[in-house]
Amino acid sequence: MAPSQGFGAGGGGASRGAAQRQERQLEQRAQRSLEAGDWEGAERAYRLLVQRQSTNPAVYTNLAALLSLQRRPDDLEPLLRQALALSPDDPVVHNNLGQVLVQRGALQPAEACFAAAVALDPAYPQALTNLANLRSQGGALQEAIALYERALAADPSHAEAHWNLAHPLLLQGDYRRGLRQYEYRTAIAEPIRPHAVPPLPLWDGSPLPAQDPLVLVSEQGLGDSLQFMRLAPLLRQRQGCSVLLSVQEKLAPLAERAGLADRVVPHAELPGLRRGRWLPLPLPGRLGIEPTQPLPALPPLQPSAEARQRWAAVLAAADDPGPIRVGLHWQGDPAHETTSLRGRSLPLELLAPLAAIPQLTLVSLQRGPGMEQVASCGFRDRFSRAQAAMDDAWAFDDMAAMAEQCHLVISADSAMVHLAAGLGRPTWVLLKAIPEWRWGLEGSGSFWYPSVRLWRQARAGDWAGLIQAVAANLEAQIRSGAIPPC
Repeated sequence: MAPSQGFGAGGGGASRGAAQRQERQLEQRAQRSLEAGDWEGAERAYRLLVQRQSTNPAVYTNLAALLSLQRRPDDLEPLLRQALALSPDDPVVHNNLGQVLVQRGALQPAEACFAAAVALDPAYPQALTNLANLRSQGGALQEAIALYERALAADPSHAEAHWNLAHPLLLQGDYRRGLRQYEYRTAIAEPIRPHAVPPLPLWDGSPLPAQDPLVLVSEQGLGDSLQFMRLAPLLRQRQGCSVLLSVQEKLAPLAERAGLADRVVPHAELPGLRRGRWLPLPLPGRLGIEPTQPLPALPPLQPSAEARQRWAAVLAAADDPGPIRVGLHWQGDPAHETTSLRGRSLPLELLAPLAAIPQLTLVSLQRGPGMEQVASCGFRDRFSRAQAAMDDAWAFDDMAAMAEQCHLVISADSAMVHLAAGLGRPTWVLLKAIPEWRWGLEGSGSFWYPSVRLWRQARAGDWAGLIQAVAANLEAQIRSGAIPPC
């Protein structure tokens, strides 16, 4: 949310009377404080103006913008509603109120705010983009694309419109256009940055000098790194160069064992590199990947021999309730569940139909937020007797070994999907109606991973119906012998 034009000095006119002179002085004090970087002083002046029930809408919008810049959302909505009451035809206020409503999950009222802003100013790029985001998340992809294109027609440099346009294009399978828009992720207001930057030139795609390596550096989350680091050998093969890979520390052993690069380099060592070129890890655009072209066989991830042997022994010794192990993961990181990831997780209790299948032993592969649900769920007794020992192990090497011991992994869209599928384990992915771009809009298979089966909500939010279908299919496969016990 940006401060309004004429920050802190909108409206007013010539002062008449002592009260008006005092208000004008407070507005000027707020302006001077802002120019000096004194946010506390500016806030005090604006608070006094609010207490005086100022009729200047800029007082409320500017105080709201100031609080937003400080990540203090509590008072934003009443301030913006007061500004809107004073200035109902201001598209900026409608747009800013919509952004606040999105942050607290009130998506329908937010959409109405963005639509009002667009109606008042049909060439307002930020409002067009915000409206398009909600239409895209709701599945109206063509309408969203048209809105993004209107925003870009009004302002071709509007990075947020470019970046957000990538999602519906990729989701529909238009990787050629979508991956071009994906490159704008570094130019948005809160840019997506690599986890480290070596002191080397960015690779521009030209042939590399002899002996110069290509350094690939992770960005975004663990799932992105797990998915895209497995593409490094394709780039090495096509370019005929050596490749150094730098990923999150917890993923480095998996990358090393899979032989994904000539060398895996910790982020801390990147400043010491003196030769080569570098590139952020998301590689589909560089490789010209298309969902209609199957990927070649990629090196599988694998746990260490020690972790594999240890967890095989622990699970074999457990007096478990059923002979078929199914690993479960139901929740991603809530901090990331905004925009297109909103709604990807589900409560563990909704997986109860799986617990009703007598042949199963459930294994929780959940770590962090959500793992506390195991203790209180109604089917706790269906989990492995070794669950407590597994819960104490957080290393990705251990997680990989546990997933490898499962006949099947069933997971919401999270890093666990990419770990289990990267191991080559049968992996069923539970997807919301409008999923992340990498899973597309239709089909039960994924060109990214041969071992993945996609399960899609028939209606937005209908996890219960989806889980019933998953449980029925799993039970039928067990009866047919397609999933044999140990």
